[in-house]
Amino acid sequence: MRSIMLFSGLVAGLLCAPLVSTIEAQEETVRVYGPIQNVEGATITARNADGTMVTFEATGRIVSNQPIELNDIMVGHSVALDTTMRDGQTIVTHVHTQPWIRAPGTFATRVLNSDSTVTRHLGRITAVEPIENGIRMQFMHEGNQGEMEVDVLGTVPILYHNRVETEAALKVNMLVMANTTRGTDGKLSSGFVTVEVDGVKPVQTPN
Repeated sequence: MRSIMLFSGLVAGLLCAPLVSTIEAQEETVRVYGPIQNVEGATITARNADGTMVTFEATGRIVSNQPIELNDIMVGHSVALDTTMRDGQTIVTHVHTQPWIRAPGTFATRVLNSDSTVTRHLGRITAVEPIENGIRMQFMHEGNQGEMEVDVLGTVPILYHNRVETEAALKVNMLVMANTTRGTDGKLSSGFVTVEVDGVKPVQTPN
């Protein structure tokens, strides 16, 4: 009986091992930030920050991070912004906008991995009005998870707009940024790729 149990356990372990490996492979992510070395259609090869070459496919939206002014922020645009508390006040440290609606199920708020004192908010802008040294912005969190009002000052450190680009923007020597995932076929892909356009490099926001 003991030998049968040991044999059964061994078989179960062997059967489970490929499954675990497959799951891990599916969940593997590779951060890409570096100059493009080669482009074939939507397949990009870039030299990453550590010197390694990474090849992946752009399967979704391609954008560039275009600098904007506060008066460029528009009602109806989607927004991502970071807030922190200083001396009892809510301070906005990062804002970027985009013209499309995010997919259902997108998170409304989360604490940053890199700084537990900073919260990222995702939503849709519902109102904008000028104030001294900035604007007052109202937005509805994703999934209608509550409306919020914040003052965004002209001194906000990070401020840009995600402009939609085409595959034509993917050019050798331009910087590219993406969070890629490895599929069951072993290949990397990303549904959101940011590329340098007109000398404007992808912005690395805190995560």
